[in-house]
Amino acid sequence: MFCENCFCIYWVTGRCSLDEVALDIQGTCRQCIYVDLEEEVLKQYREKFLERYNQEL
Repeated sequence: MFCENCFCIYWVTGRCSLDEVALDIQGTCRQCIYVDLEEEVLKQYREKFLERYNQEL
Protein backbone atom coordinates (compact mmCIF):
# COMPACT_ATOMS: atom_id res chain seq x y z
CA MET A 1 0.00 0.00 0.00
CA PHE A 2 1.33 3.44 -0.88
CA CYS A 3 2.03 5.82 2.00
CA GLU A 4 3.12 9.46 1.99
CA ASN A 5 3.74 9.75 5.73
CA CYS A 6 7.52 9.43 5.94
CA PHE A 7 7.37 10.19 9.69
CA CYS A 8 5.51 6.95 10.45
CA ILE A 9 7.59 4.04 11.76
CA TYR A 10 5.89 1.71 9.26
CA TRP A 11 6.88 3.82 6.22
CA VAL A 12 9.47 2.22 3.90
CA THR A 13 10.37 3.98 0.64
CA GLY A 14 6.87 5.27 -0.04
CA ARG A 15 5.00 2.20 1.14
CA CYS A 16 3.43 0.96 4.35
CA SER A 17 5.14 -2.14 5.75
CA LEU A 18 1.92 -3.35 7.41
CA ASP A 19 -0.23 -5.96 5.68
CA GLU A 20 -3.47 -4.21 6.66
CA VAL A 21 -4.40 -0.77 7.95
CA ALA A 22 -7.58 0.89 9.18
CA LEU A 23 -8.49 4.45 8.27
CA ASP A 24 -10.41 6.88 10.43
CA ILE A 25 -13.26 9.03 9.11
CA GLN A 26 -10.75 11.59 7.78
CA GLY A 27 -8.79 8.93 5.90
CA THR A 28 -5.87 8.94 8.32
CA CYS A 29 -4.20 5.66 9.16
CA ARG A 30 -5.12 4.50 12.67
CA GLN A 31 -1.96 2.41 13.06
CA CYS A 32 0.39 5.32 12.39
CA ILE A 33 3.10 5.80 15.01
CA TYR A 34 5.18 8.92 14.50
CA VAL A 35 8.95 8.96 14.82
CA ASP A 36 9.83 11.18 17.77
CA LEU A 37 12.42 13.73 16.69
CA GLU A 38 14.04 16.01 19.22
CA GLU A 39 13.50 19.73 18.70
CA GLU A 40 17.24 20.33 18.26
CA VAL A 41 17.40 17.80 15.41
CA LEU A 42 14.39 19.42 13.72
CA LYS A 43 15.97 22.84 14.12
CA GLN A 44 19.19 21.69 12.45
CA TYR A 45 17.32 20.17 9.51
CA ARG A 46 15.12 23.23 9.09
CA GLU A 47 18.17 25.50 8.99
CA LYS A 48 19.98 23.20 6.55
CA PHE A 49 17.07 22.97 4.12
CA LEU A 50 16.21 26.66 4.40
CA GLU A 51 19.81 27.52 3.53
CA ARG A 52 19.73 25.13 0.56
CA TYR A 53 16.38 26.53 -0.59
CA ASN A 54 17.64 30.13 -0.39
CA GLN A 55 20.72 29.22 -2.47
CA GLU A 56 18.48 27.89 -5.24
CA LEU A 57 16.52 31.15 -5.49
